[in-house]
Amino acid sequence: MELGKVIGTLWATKKYPTLDGYKLLVVQDILSEGEEKRGYRVAIDTVDAGVGDIVLTVRGSSSKMTETTKKAATDCTIVGVVDTVDNV
Repeated sequence: MELGKVIGTLWATKKYPTLDGYKLLVVQDILSEGEEKRGYRVAIDTVDAGVGDIVLTVRGSSSKMTETTKKAATDCTIVGVVDTVDNV
């Protein structure tokens, strides 16, 4: 699992049919301290996240393990909205 910050929404009028009905968000990679890392990705939103939210994402085969994404063509899924991160 990885932390990210939602920085935008992606709209695609033409896409593979298994992506129909999903909200797609652009997620910036971040460190636990909130510092932005280089890179971003597009993720399917399963938890009603929004722009500015810190989110927990899963990638690869794990991104298809939710009830809503098991048949979707996805490589990244948002599975949680983070309230706080306590650095140990």
